[in-house]
Amino acid sequence: MRSASLLAKASSLCLAAALLLAGCGGGFRFERLSVEDAPATQDVAWLTAEPGRPYTVIAKFRGSETALCPPSRPRCSLYDEAMKVGADAIWLQRRDEWTRPEEWVMINGRMERIRAQKYETLEGVLIRYGGK
Repeated sequence: MRSASLLAKASSLCLAAALLLAGCGGGFRFERLSVEDAPATQDVAWLTAEPGRPYTVIAKFRGSETALCPPSRPRCSLYDEAMKVGADAIWLQRRDEWTRPEEWVMINGRMERIRAQKYETLEGVLIRYGGK
């Protein structure tokens, strides 16, 4: 009986570690288009339309946020990458949203309800304004 309890605790610990590691990075794929190095930025704008001033596309991105972002910083890994490459703005060009329906799964011999959850896939570019 004691070994079963230890096995259950070890399994729970492994699951918790896997979830923590999965939440440490974002799920975005980046394609760098500019070979110029730019200093990191601290303030990145969020755009849903083409900017009205000259700009250079420095990278393309596509994916979903998989990091455990705080509510005050949604899409945190996307912003972090944009700041790291010196982008002035994230220009969102496409957003697909879908909902995983509610489902019931067997967990430790009991049926558990997994609530419906919304997901989004984002696609766009990181830009730097002209003259920089």
